[in-house]
Parts: sequence; C-alpha cells; structure tokens
Amino acid sequence: MTINETQYKNLLGENIRRIRKRNKLTQDAFSEKIGIEPSSLSNIENGKSFPSALTIIQIQQKFNIPPGEIFDLEHLKDIDSIEDDIYSKIKILDNEKKRLLWRIIKSIDF
Repeated sequence: MTINETQYKNLLGENIRRIRKRNKLTQDAFSEKIGIEPSSLSNIENGKSFPSALTIIQIQQKFNIPPGEIFDLEHLKDIDSIEDDIYSKIKILDNEKKRLLWRIIKSIDF
C-alpha cells in the first residue's frame, strides 16, 4: 500500500480516533489525559496535522497501547487489497487448516 503524506495523516488520525473511542472518551477527556489541547487532538484526528512524538508516547503510556498499534494501517487498506491478501493466504494453507478456517467462518453470525 503506497500512500502520500495527506493520506498518512488521515489514516493515523483515524487510528488515534479509534483508540480514543475504544476507551470511551470525548476529545476533551482524551486530550487532557495526553496533555494536549482539544483543538490539537481534533486536528490530528481529522488529518490536518501529525501528532508529535511526545503525544504518541503519551497515548501509548496512558492507554497501554503497543508501540506499533498507532502506526498499524493494514486494517485500513482498501477492500480489494484486503480480499487479495485473504485469498493469497488461504491458497497456501494445507487442507486441514482450510477446513478449520471454513468452520470458523461458518460459525460467524452474519
């Protein structure tokens, strides 16, 4: 996945927003915990600015986030890329693992 700076800011902001919402915090409460202004957090979440290194460290420490989670953008890839990745991984599985995967997929309540 090749992305430009604007796309990266947007995706990084989406990740930080996801972390905030997972912790059930408003922008005001989250920004207070990590020591930045709510307007700065808004700019980060909306892809208008990059978070500082200190902001990233604060998020990781205050919310026990593994170092790579903030920068992990794989789950935000376009659906066609995700499907291609899924298909390529399934093709290399042995038959037993394919059957196990099939049982898992069938058990999901869509």
